[in-house]
Amino acid sequence: MKRKNKRVFGWYLAAVIILINLPLFSQAQNIVSGRIIDTQNTPVSFIAVLVKGTTIGAYTDDDGKYRLTDVPSGKQTLVVSGAGIQKVSQDINVIPGKATSVPDIQVTNYVELDEVVVVGKSEARRQQEQAFAISVADLSKNYNTSVDIGTITNRMAGVKLRVNGGVGSDYNFTLNGFSGRQVKFFMDGLAMDNFGDAFSINNLPANMVERVEVYKGVLPVGLGADALGGAVNVITRKTANYLDVSYSFGSFNTHKASINGAYTNEKTGFTARLTSFLNYSDNNYKVYVPVIDLESGQKLGNQWVKRFHDGYKSLGVRLETGFVNRSFADYLLAGVIVAGNDKDIQNGVVMDLVYGARTTDSRSVIPMLRYKKSDLFVEGLGLSFYGSYSDVDNNSTDTVPRRYNWLGEWVPNASASSGERTRSQLRINNREWRTNTSLDYTLNQYHTLSLNHVYSGLTRKVSDVEDPANDYNKIPQSIDKHILGLGWMAKYTRWNATVFGKLYEMKGKTYVTNTHTSGLENITNHYTEYGYGGAFTYFLLPKLQAKVSYEHTYRLPEAFEMFGDNQENSRNADLKPESSDNVNVGLMYEVDFLRKNTLQFELGLLYRNSKDFIHRELKQPSMIYINLGKVLTKGLEFNTQYTWNSLIHASMNVTYQHITDNRKTTPSQTIGGTENENFNYKEKLPNIPYLFGNGNIGLNKKDIFIKGSELTVDYFLNYVKEYYLSWPGLGSKDSKDQIPKQLSHDVSVGYSLCNGRYNFALSCDNITDEMLYDNFKLQKPGRSFTVKFRYYLNK
Repeated sequence: MKRKNKRVFGWYLAAVIILINLPLFSQAQNIVSGRIIDTQNTPVSFIAVLVKGTTIGAYTDDDGKYRLTDVPSGKQTLVVSGAGIQKVSQDINVIPGKATSVPDIQVTNYVELDEVVVVGKSEARRQQEQAFAISVADLSKNYNTSVDIGTITNRMAGVKLRVNGGVGSDYNFTLNGFSGRQVKFFMDGLAMDNFGDAFSINNLPANMVERVEVYKGVLPVGLGADALGGAVNVITRKTANYLDVSYSFGSFNTHKASINGAYTNEKTGFTARLTSFLNYSDNNYKVYVPVIDLESGQKLGNQWVKRFHDGYKSLGVRLETGFVNRSFADYLLAGVIVAGNDKDIQNGVVMDLVYGARTTDSRSVIPMLRYKKSDLFVEGLGLSFYGSYSDVDNNSTDTVPRRYNWLGEWVPNASASSGERTRSQLRINNREWRTNTSLDYTLNQYHTLSLNHVYSGLTRKVSDVEDPANDYNKIPQSIDKHILGLGWMAKYTRWNATVFGKLYEMKGKTYVTNTHTSGLENITNHYTEYGYGGAFTYFLLPKLQAKVSYEHTYRLPEAFEMFGDNQENSRNADLKPESSDNVNVGLMYEVDFLRKNTLQFELGLLYRNSKDFIHRELKQPSMIYINLGKVLTKGLEFNTQYTWNSLIHASMNVTYQHITDNRKTTPSQTIGGTENENFNYKEKLPNIPYLFGNGNIGLNKKDIFIKGSELTVDYFLNYVKEYYLSWPGLGSKDSKDQIPKQLSHDVSVGYSLCNGRYNFALSCDNITDEMLYDNFKLQKPGRSFTVKFRYYLNK
């Protein structure tokens, strides 16, 4: 193993040396670079910059920057054009063999004409046209609504966010059959694994986000993740100077507030950015549950009762300050994330387990540093770095010796020293170092090489003042991970492609119970794996795009899966990395008709052949993560969108996924025993929805009643077909628990004044007050109303 690792290290070291020195071997090129800004000195992304009289051109990136290669020597003219701006020309002089840096070119936004013909593409649309299988949600249309990021992604094709209850409840994010940590989450390309429970997508308000990118399969090398089947990248707002303040209140005594803003000094480049939110809810909605007489133990049947111990509050703040657009850095930002939440525990993993005093809370402090520099030392070489240190405490308290029922009644537990479940004041402390380093070199306007390395080192300590002598809490546990990726990307007018290779390495230190002595035994798990893949897209017609991608990928076990939490999740130190061969095939088509009508279609096919699949199973009274030998997933997604004159919009998506246990045999439970027949062979995996869809129709009308105003009305439909809670092949059909068909309707109405400065919105979720369920038949809230006020200022 050591010799193998040395060879791998040497191979990647050589790749780094070659990448850094490529500029020395490449021929001199006439390179022209610069930046496009608006009248507010804010960078303008996805604006076309062309050399007049040639086919040489490029689009600006997120920082408004462009780079042109092989520009003819001598006097040339740059032409800047895009949707909603006046065309601008700039004369330049290109010196042979030298780089030409063009001063910032300023453009005027949003030309006020009686009719504007839009020929450009939005940033969301541009991202969708990558070779990757990706869906993008533009959140600018949701700033006046009270929804969180989780709700928005739940309305996208292939995505199912399965929550355990109301505000702040645990959730399981499912993407094309993969769930939990098989899907990775990022914020501006930075992994959110160590941000803490409060900073999760079901807490983040839409106001703080520009767009959400959902990758379904192959990921860009720069994300540097060990995702098994996709990732979600939350892109925060890049506006240089703005203030956005909002507050909402609604049913079940729910309150949400957020303050987001940025300040940037144009001359010095100094910037400060704030993202913050506060959530609170009693979550005292009604549920239809089994009630038990605590004295006799007699079942009284199902009744409608209010949840009486499900309060939740969370706070999250992300603050960054530093410099942007300086000669020494595109950005150099130091920041900190501070977050925390307090949560009452109302029930266990099923509704039959009722609690009335158990609580959990978490606290996290994460200092971080970000740096990016284009054209480092030489033209075309870029470096980006992210580093952070997280200190996260997760606490669970169970000290009240009582037994509760759903009526809020209680009786003393048999043992005065017990709690509701097991008396404890458990504290789990996770400390983690994380770095993400990327080098990119642009060979020419068509080809780019990328090298990325991600390191994470986590140490866990567990303590419990109620059980100080417990040997299980005295052994520190740790996980170190390295992910190294090398990729090549080609981008031409009608097609683009990317290929990559990855190295995954993990060392986990934990303990197991010795079966002979019943004592604890330290163990070290060491895994090294290799992945590879590629993605290709081609425009068959100007508005007909075909995509195909393939990857052989791995996902390394997470700390909470291996170590458990001593409460709801049991530990499994024997977890192995899971692997999967993933294939995505897709078609995208857009048609404009009758001048102001646009119709888009998107069809996607997916195939996943997974081994050692990590699956969460119910093992009363808790859960446990196990490896399933083989899991086969086949699926289909269809999405369509329609717009008319920026006034009416409608969309619909449908997802079907067939996920089966593909093991013919299962391991013997005895040492040296033979394999056993797998009775679940070819059966669908339980507790996973396989057919679901969403619909939306809405209206946007400007200058209604008052000039500078806008009225928005939206209706949303969500459908999930019924599915089994346990293995469908075991037992008779009538004896199996089933999560029933789900059909819910949501409506929102918003009105803004003074061109979006003052905003008001009213929404109603689950209008028909349906009984909705998710994970393990945990009931979700019924009908609820929310009112939101928002103030927005953009300098």
